[in-house]
Amino acid sequence: MAAHLKPRRRFSFGRPKYFAAACIFAIITYFIVNWHPALRLGSSKPRDVAGNFTLGFQKIVVLSEGPSWRTRGLKAAAGYSGINLDIPIQPPLTNEMIDAFQNMGPTSVPHLRGRGEAKNWLSFLDIIKYIVAQELESALILEDDVDWDVLIKNSMKLLSDAVREFTWTGKEDRSPYGHSWDLLWIGHCAEPTRNDTRRLLYDDPSAPHPGKYIAPLWFPWPKESMDGLTPGMRSVQMGQHTDCSFAIALSRRGAIKVLKFAGKGEDTQFDTRLKNGCKKKDLFCLVVTPELMHHYVPPAEFGHISAVADANERGSRAEEEEFEHIIGNTPNILRSARCKALFDSTCPGPGQ
Repeated sequence: MAAHLKPRRRFSFGRPKYFAAACIFAIITYFIVNWHPALRLGSSKPRDVAGNFTLGFQKIVVLSEGPSWRTRGLKAAAGYSGINLDIPIQPPLTNEMIDAFQNMGPTSVPHLRGRGEAKNWLSFLDIIKYIVAQELESALILEDDVDWDVLIKNSMKLLSDAVREFTWTGKEDRSPYGHSWDLLWIGHCAEPTRNDTRRLLYDDPSAPHPGKYIAPLWFPWPKESMDGLTPGMRSVQMGQHTDCSFAIALSRRGAIKVLKFAGKGEDTQFDTRLKNGCKKKDLFCLVVTPELMHHYVPPAEFGHISAVADANERGSRAEEEEFEHIIGNTPNILRSARCKALFDSTCPGPGQ
């Protein structure tokens, strides 16, 4: 009796399809987990998250009026450093809105110095509303002419360690900077630190020499403003006298508080309002000094002015093209990421 042969099993194209779909799903999952810090907290150390594509915040948003030498240089620096930026389109501001905000509040309170300050203040409020509307847990706001050291990701990891230790953040909190702060001032132009300041000193090889620190001409800066700091050292402390808003991080709670506190004006400029809120404990503010980010400055002979000064009709604006190919500098930054990306040079700040 002839043996019955089992029919050969036909090759199915379904399994390769399932395998390909599984591979695509795994790749997508990998990128989502690595690009979104909130999803990485369970498997990564907090300090490692601080060195990701958004420096440990849920998003980095840029305050900008539109494409210019500022944004082109910022994008180049971000590309070199492996940082993701969100540059939302700012809603238009009418002259009537600017005039109304400039004159808001009773005569007994301080008022904005000029139209440029009013425009800058309203633009900050708009971008903070953008953060709140997206329900972000945290966001870092950058001005579009900001710059940082080529070692910024390592510096942010060190800052994560310092902030968590300074605020006594427990191990159960896996966020890179904890949750105790409203505002984390990362980029500024002045914040003194003294031996009697409650602070945490920590090592950072990218920190500038304290004796060569460049403070604004209008800011009183005695020699003891950097007491106790040595080259390659920074301090984390409570914000008390911080000026300039080059780079500020806000928690979700902090963003809402800033909208309420700063939404009614009653000061000479936006960063001054924040500083006074920090001093009066209306906002819980932390600051790193010397700063990790500062604004990039094209050569003085080109007549560069800030967007605020431009709106106030002070100074003269050089042609955009002139800024694109001439090396400037960034105060208090040892190795500029902008310069490295644009000119393959680190162009350290004055005196560094």
